[in-house]
Amino acid sequence: MDVTGKVTVICIAYNHTEWIEETLESVRLQDYHAKELIVVDNGSKDDTAEKIRNWVNRSSGQLSVHAIFNEEMQPYCQLFNQILAKVDSQYLIDLSGDDVLYPEHLSASIRELQSEPKAAFVFSDAYILDHMGEVKSFYKRNHAGDLEEPIELGDLYVTLIQKSYICAPTVVFNASILRKEGGYDESLFYEDFDILVRLARNHPVLFSDHIGVLKRKHARSMSAAQYRPYHSKMLPSTVKVCSKIHQMNVYPEENKALEVRVLYELKHALWSANFEPARELVRLGEDLGMDSLKFRFYRFWAEKAWDISWLYTQLR
Repeated sequence: MDVTGKVTVICIAYNHTEWIEETLESVRLQDYHAKELIVVDNGSKDDTAEKIRNWVNRSSGQLSVHAIFNEEMQPYCQLFNQILAKVDSQYLIDLSGDDVLYPEHLSASIRELQSEPKAAFVFSDAYILDHMGEVKSFYKRNHAGDLEEPIELGDLYVTLIQKSYICAPTVVFNASILRKEGGYDESLFYEDFDILVRLARNHPVLFSDHIGVLKRKHARSMSAAQYRPYHSKMLPSTVKVCSKIHQMNVYPEENKALEVRVLYELKHALWSANFEPARELVRLGEDLGMDSLKFRFYRFWAEKAWDISWLYTQLR
């Protein structure tokens, strides 16, 4: 296959037996022709691996598919980078085994990337399906389906520091730029906050106004454990990314944005009784010169380690 215009979908699945076949089928049904699928079962304890084998053997059709089956779970960022080093595609998608691509997602996204070859990635809107079966778009839209607010790309780096502004499953990467930036940081438990900020710091980013992905939110999704009481695996990585941002920042408004993020993450770290990440966030806040009443209260809370995580669990 000619690598010009080629896109590789990397689908890493772990205990996704309920959804993996729909996910893989959504790749096959893309209306973009120059595509390949690399699907990995990352040591699942259910029958995800068997469902992948069956789908590849019976339903993959003309789609180029390479399946990998790990006996034991490997760290996500490390595993992704191993695959990234071997693919020769121009474009790349990181697809979870419980999400679904809508048929025109690849073609609409790649059309935007082809219009701006220096862009690091393109993102779009998504439908979010929660555990109650309710669906809503990631960005607010009116009854006609139009965005209520324009997507602002000019200060995207600052926006991404402050808040989660991009639905990561919608992202289609320029693979050469992703490799140039070193891929995912393998010291992190999760990838999207760090890689999107790093790419937005140094490269143009595009938005495509279409709904490209169905993202599921359920009790076993990684994001559901972001502020797990006492033992969040994600918060230490969040703290590290915030520290990396502090090193990347140049302008005062960028540090002001980081202060907003530090307060947000500190609040949730304290409420969930993840006190060591909370103390690291306090130290970062002090390095930033933060001294608001709220920050001083949070610092005192971190010192005293008041545990009200039982209430946090009920309120969420």
